[in-house]
Amino acid sequence: MEIMIGKDYKITSDTLNVILNKRYDQKDKEGNVNGEAFKIIGYYSTIHSACNALIEKEIKDSDVSSLDGLKKHVAGVKEQIFEALKSVKPIK
Repeated sequence: MEIMIGKDYKITSDTLNVILNKRYDQKDKEGNVNGEAFKIIGYYSTIHSACNALIEKEIKDSDVSSLDGLKKHVAGVKEQIFEALKSVKPIK
């Protein structure tokens, strides 16, 4: 399974876990960006818990300065998650 959420996150899985990954810039020894990759930021037992962790991470990393701004930011993250999950085909 691989589900892209926005441009910076993806959810993958192995046989035991749902894995939340975040995009980062790969840099060479001089500090120059030479590509992008994903790094694991958490292991979860369900997609639901991985999505909740993503929302919590976005809240912590947010630089909004008002409750209304935070509400809009969280709504945007949730919309990205909903759009990404629409593309997932159910298991029969």
